[in-house]
Amino acid sequence: MSEATTSPTPPDRRARLREQTRREAKDIALDQLARTGPAGISVNAIAKAMGMTGPALYRYFASRDELLTALIADAYTDLADTLTRAGDGEAPEGAAGSVRGARLRRFAHAWRTWAKEHPDRYLLIYGTPVPGYSAPEETRTIASGMMRSAVAACEELGPAGTAEDRALRAWTRMHGLVGLEIAGHFDGMDFDVDRLFSEEVESLIR
Repeated sequence: MSEATTSPTPPDRRARLREQTRREAKDIALDQLARTGPAGISVNAIAKAMGMTGPALYRYFASRDELLTALIADAYTDLADTLTRAGDGEAPEGAAGSVRGARLRRFAHAWRTWAKEHPDRYLLIYGTPVPGYSAPEETRTIASGMMRSAVAACEELGPAGTAEDRALRAWTRMHGLVGLEIAGHFDGMDFDVDRLFSEEVESLIR
């Protein structure tokens, strides 16, 4: 007689409902973020949109800051995963010098692509700080992980021990251009932003 097999225990129904409620609240908060920026996120308004009372939703997020932290952590994690995949990808073809610096090139363009696809989330983590909000350690830990990805992307460009300095310069220069672009400061200017960014990346690699 064969041994009886047991199926995995399904998640607790209450835990599933809690996670669904938190996910729905975060989705509505992202809509608020797109319309009004981080300062306009309101737990009470989110609760109303969900057909709940404010006190009921506070059982899922103890405060607006806790909700902001969840949004920030999600954004950092999504961007970090994107950059990790880019760093592990294959080198681009066709461009002169594409072998040297290929990892940093992929990293940089993945950074900009994510920012353009998620401008509100990008500005949430890299834009003007939310008044009165202090990011907890968990978000700083994720941010540190992204910097490690940047260091890894720069390791092939110079002697050992210089990757950290190169990564910091790359991060500040990429963010400078991407931040201006996402905030709309290049709108109406008669130049090719794609070319500007690519030339900046090539300058970093050289």
